[in-house]
Amino acid sequence: MKNAKFILLTLAVTMFASLVIACGSTETVEVVKEVEVIKEVEVVKEVVKEVEVEVEVEAQREKRELVFAGLDWDSAIVQTAVASYIVEHGYGYPVSNIPGSTVPLFQGLIKGDVDISMEIWLPNQDEAWAKGTKNGQVIGVGKSLEDNWQSTFVVHQHTLDANPGLVSATDLMLPEYQALFAQPDSGGKAVLVGCISGWACRGVNEAQIEVLGLSDYVELRDPGSQAGLFASIGAAGDKGEDWLGYMWGPTKPDAEYDLVPLEQPTNCGGDPKLGCGFGVAEILIATNISVIQDAPDVIAFLNKYGWPGKYQLPAEAWYSENKEKAEYKDDPGAAVSEWFLNEFDGWEAWVSDEAKANLHKALGH
Repeated sequence: MKNAKFILLTLAVTMFASLVIACGSTETVEVVKEVEVIKEVEVVKEVVKEVEVEVEVEAQREKRELVFAGLDWDSAIVQTAVASYIVEHGYGYPVSNIPGSTVPLFQGLIKGDVDISMEIWLPNQDEAWAKGTKNGQVIGVGKSLEDNWQSTFVVHQHTLDANPGLVSATDLMLPEYQALFAQPDSGGKAVLVGCISGWACRGVNEAQIEVLGLSDYVELRDPGSQAGLFASIGAAGDKGEDWLGYMWGPTKPDAEYDLVPLEQPTNCGGDPKLGCGFGVAEILIATNISVIQDAPDVIAFLNKYGWPGKYQLPAEAWYSENKEKAEYKDDPGAAVSEWFLNEFDGWEAWVSDEAKANLHKALGH
């Protein structure tokens, strides 16, 4: 459009010069100006129409691949699977995911290597979130899970029943409470089963142990995976043994076992890294800024999306119980997505009419 305008203005100037030389009349100037404005407006209108057609044709011809953050805990695995299924089969976008943990995948979201993350945990990721949104590379587009509780210092109720003096995290300095959670290779320290390395909450675990003065009394250990963390909780709960560690809810262990967070200080400005307990966690859906232009229909879907406990817990339970079965293990993500979409109908309010029809067709309805 700029080139066309430049050419027209050049022609207008040439015409003006010729007419001035020929006639020397001021009326000629007015005529030239009138022609120039009319021609310029006409060309602008024509170019705008062409751009609109090109965008529309491009949208119909090709949809680029959308890359999800392949976060490695069950609620995120299931949500990512369901959202990917809807985006692929409802809206027609190729999808993939990059497996990993919180920290590297959020960096990928900032850089544009990742397009969509279904779980951004705040305040765990406050610093990274502030950086990504300040730079304008990452935006929040919807609500993910319901608000969650979490704590670095969780025990079973049966432990508290047997040890009524164990009330706060700082009580772990006392030898009798260290001994409850010590293991043969921990040198007498209480073993705390913490967040997995690579999860944002791992840094909070480390900071809380240090700032509360527990470094000489507590040994933080990595369970290696969510499955390892949940298994350790379940084993202790089933056997009536003492266990200390990080947990959040709602989760399956939270529902099955009576878990209680130990008290933590309240005089630290609400900052978990200064020793306070975690605040209520807000979990968001985020995308790289490019998705707004490349897939606005997907943004509209994510704006309406929601994953309350009535979806989360049954879907996670189904996934956990069925992912290793022969008929599902090749693609457990697709399996849990199809189960969810068949079991519930609330998702229909998230999607466009066209996407809803496409999904029912994909499900064989």
